[in-house]
Amino acid sequence: EINAIRESEQISLNSLLSESHINLISKGFERCSLKETSKLVIIGTMNKSVLGINKLQEAFEDRFLVCPEITYPTKQKEIEIAVKLSGCKKIVAETVVDAARQIRKQAIKDFSITKIFSTRLIVNFCLIVSNMSPDYLRYNIENVIINKLGENQEEKKSIAMILDGKLFEDNLKKYLCPISKAKSSIKAGLIFPRAPEAKIISNFKSKVEAYVFELGNGKYKNEDGSLMWKFFEWFWQQHRTSLKDYIQLTEKLGYHKVYKESIRQNHLCNGEITFRYIKWLYRNRNKDLMDFMRRVCPVLD
Repeated sequence: EINAIRESEQISLNSLLSESHINLISKGFERCSLKETSKLVIIGTMNKSVLGINKLQEAFEDRFLVCPEITYPTKQKEIEIAVKLSGCKKIVAETVVDAARQIRKQAIKDFSITKIFSTRLIVNFCLIVSNMSPDYLRYNIENVIINKLGENQEEKKSIAMILDGKLFEDNLKKYLCPISKAKSSIKAGLIFPRAPEAKIISNFKSKVEAYVFELGNGKYKNEDGSLMWKFFEWFWQQHRTSLKDYIQLTEKLGYHKVYKESIRQNHLCNGEITFRYIKWLYRNRNKDLMDFMRRVCPVLD
């Protein structure tokens, strides 16, 4: 990797690239010439997003005759690579590659994400989640993908939003641990019943009060009285379970039926409210949602 080598090594290679001889650093820059019959081809790689130890010298870079740009493999090729190197299921590789390409696209499109989701990271993630219990899936998503790619909190939020929008965790959990008919009754017995409505409202209201205390009273609504998306985004990042439980109370108003008719999708996944449904409520039932949060299941002043 030519932009990771030291300046003295670059200088030493200059002569080899242009004059068919090399000065050996280990032997006091002793000149060693190549035979006229020798056919030496030097190939170097360079990661433009990484400067390396020293800045790449212009004269050194200029000595390479051909400089092709190597792009990422096609989607199908990345899936094949992930399956072959990690030994994961094809459906798992497809899910991870799809998310990786979306994050990669976002990074290139508006530079809102600094690091690129590499093919190596795809393979590593597939390898880890395929060999660990699905109980650790959320931990692995956070520490192998989000914390690794996100340089700051804003970038981490952007990555998390992309993954949530694709139901990344829910889909992977389903593929890594498929629920058969034989096991469904056992699993059902292990699921804790939902908390009483009053407790859900009380719990969420305390979180809202903490939000208002931290960010200010005007940080949950716009000038026209509609709810801010920032409000839901904050809760999704900080208190996801509380938000899901509270939004599920909107079932009494029948919005989930309208959602299913218009979007052709269920508002629940594995018994929990989806991020997509919350976004749909925000966009299509904003004022109704504000009224719900003030009067029906009051958590706002």
